[in-house]
Amino acid sequence: MTAEHAPTPAVAFLESQEITTTDCRRCGTQIAGVNGRYACGACGWTNPWHEGHTELPTADDDHAA
Repeated sequence: MTAEHAPTPAVAFLESQEITTTDCRRCGTQIAGVNGRYACGACGWTNPWHEGHTELPTADDDHAA
């Protein structure tokens, strides 16, 4: 039997993340990313930050943590 614990901020953050996959637009390698943000290890391509599926945290969010 395990006791139920309230999630820590880190656990709550990780639960909201989604691993997504796509093909690299430069070389075609299948790549995985988090919430629609990708970086290809084969050729170095990255997609623009605004193409992600969620809003990025702000500087104020960093200070609140």
